[in-house]
Amino acid sequence: MKICIVISMALALALCSPVPPPDSQECVCSPAARSLLSALTHIMEKEGKMKEQDLFAGFNCTDLEAQMTPHTHTSSVCQPSVSANSSCSAHRSSNFSAVECVKNIRGDLRYYDLLLNSYKPSTQELSPVITANTQLINCLNQRCESAEGVFPQWRVWKGSSFDDRVSLCKTLKGFHIRSITVNRALAYIASGEHRK
Repeated sequence: MKICIVISMALALALCSPVPPPDSQECVCSPAARSLLSALTHIMEKEGKMKEQDLFAGFNCTDLEAQMTPHTHTSSVCQPSVSANSSCSAHRSSNFSAVECVKNIRGDLRYYDLLLNSYKPSTQELSPVITANTQLINCLNQRCESAEGVFPQWRVWKGSSFDDRVSLCKTLKGFHIRSITVNRALAYIASGEHRK
């Protein structure tokens, strides 16, 4: 059991560290993914405080649950493959599919793109997150294997300013968590470890 924990921790640390972009890799979008994570971290650290108003006034955003993308399986399909010798039962036993992982990442990014662009009133504070998300989508479209898919549209905004700000807080928290997974998955794909 201790060996399983040590292997899991080593794997997590390996996936967190920056991977140098090798020339031969086709899907190197780690810089765009890091930019998105940085933009999300910045807005969550500020807790929505802007010069003119407080985006999360009237409630404590840090106390709310994160709201995740409802129709993707990124966290499970982007989990690295583990060797047959491993005794860690929590890891996937099937082969890792970079195409399936990127397809689910695209589904996440599209979901958040639609959601944040449809938020009314649009705030200047969300602009860096929206821009970084668009840049990552464009990078995946240009550099990664095709992973087409039809993704449903979701409605979150109810029209009430308070309810929408609560939903935005939960959505941004979920997006922040998912962007960590996306960073790790894209670093794993760029490293080429899944081909070994």
